[in-house]
Amino acid sequence: MNLKELLEKRAALLAELNKTETTAERFAEIRAAVDKLNYQIEQIKKDDADKRAADEAEKKAEELRAARLPNGTLADQKKAKDEEMRKAQSDELEKRAASLKAGKSVTMELRAVASTSTALGVSVANDITPPFEQVGTLDKLVNNTHLEGAGCESYKKPFTKSYGEGVITAEGTAPASNADPSFGYANINKVKIVAYCEVNEEVEKLPAPQYMAEISKATLGAWYKKVNSQIVKGKGSAGSGNEELVGIINAPASTIEAAQRKTIATVDENTLDNIIFDYGGDESVEGDAVILLNKLTLKEFAKVKGTDKRRAYDIVIKGDRGTINGIPFVCTSNLASFATVADGDPYIIYGKLAGYELAYFTPVDVAKSTDYKFKEGVIALKVTGFVGGAPAMWNGFMTVQKKAKSS
Repeated sequence: MNLKELLEKRAALLAELNKTETTAERFAEIRAAVDKLNYQIEQIKKDDADKRAADEAEKKAEELRAARLPNGTLADQKKAKDEEMRKAQSDELEKRAASLKAGKSVTMELRAVASTSTALGVSVANDITPPFEQVGTLDKLVNNTHLEGAGCESYKKPFTKSYGEGVITAEGTAPASNADPSFGYANINKVKIVAYCEVNEEVEKLPAPQYMAEISKATLGAWYKKVNSQIVKGKGSAGSGNEELVGIINAPASTIEAAQRKTIATVDENTLDNIIFDYGGDESVEGDAVILLNKLTLKEFAKVKGTDKRRAYDIVIKGDRGTINGIPFVCTSNLASFATVADGDPYIIYGKLAGYELAYFTPVDVAKSTDYKFKEGVIALKVTGFVGGAPAMWNGFMTVQKKAKSS
C-alpha cells in the first residue's frame, strides 16, 4: 500500500476505536493494527526523505561538475576565473540599478562589494552552542496514541481494575457470579497547545550561524516542554472551557486511589524500599516501574550513608535518566525538590510510564509567517498541536509527599 492508502486505513481504524460499542478485545486488535500502520507510515516517510536527500546531493554534484573551468594551466584558469567574476559583478550591478529604479527590493551580497579599505568586523562561528537540556523526555516515555485524522474530540482508554475469584461449589449447585472483572475508563479530552515566537527578519538573513533553524528548534521544544509539564501536573477540566491534560499528580480517584499517595518525611536508607514494596498488587513486586524526581532530590539520595559510612544508594547517571540501586529513574523539573516541596505536594512519583496515555489528535504543525508584522520586518513562528492525556492504569502511579497539607 502507498502512503495515502495507509493513512486512510489508519483513519478508519481510529474512527472505529472511538465508537462506544467497540469491545476490549477489538480495542486491543485495533491498537496493534494501528501500531503496525504507524511503523509502515514512518518507514515510507523515511524512505521518501532519503530519496529526496539523495536526489538533492546528485543535483548539487551535477552543478559542481557543470561549473568546472576549462582545462589549462593554473594561471590560465585563474585569469579566466577573474574575468568571469568581473563580468558577473558588472552584470549584477546593472541588474540592481535597474531594479532599484523600478522600485523593487534588492538582496545585497556583501561578498560582491569591492572596497579599498579593510573592514574591521566581528567574526562569527558557523555553529550555535546549545543550552543545557530544558525540555525533558516524558512525552517519549509514556504511551503515545496517534488519532490524527480520526476527527474525534475525546478519547476513552479502558483499563482493568481487578479480577474476581472462584468459589468451591457442591455438585449440581449453580455457582454464584463472582468472577466478573472490574473495568474503568480514562477520559481524554482534546487540548490545544501553542508555542509562539517573533524574531526580526535580520535573524534569517545572517550568513553564518543558522539562527532560524535554532529558533525553530527552540519553539518546537517550548511546545513539548508544555506537554511534559502537563503530563506531571495538568489539572484536567477546569469547568470553564479552559481544558488541560490530566496530570499524574491530579489523577481522579476513579483511576488512582487516595491510598497511593504516601507520606515519607525523610530520605534515608529505607526510603526506596518503602516506595517499591508498597507499590502495585499483592502478588508481585513490579520490576518495570520508574521513579520520577527532581535532580536535587536525586542529590538527597546520593548523600545518604549507611552504618558503614558508605553510600547507601548506588546511583548510575546517563543524562536525565539512570538507576538507583538498579531501579530506573527520570529527572524532571516539574516536581519540586525534596528541600523546597510544599506541604501536600509530591516530590517523587513512582509507577509505570506506559500507564499514562498521551493522545495526539492532530499532527504537530510548525508554521512561519511574515504577514502579521510585515511593516516592522518581523517573522512569526508558531507551533500548534491538539493533544490529550491522562493516567490510564488502575493505581498505575504512586506519589510521595514530604508532609500532608494542613487543613
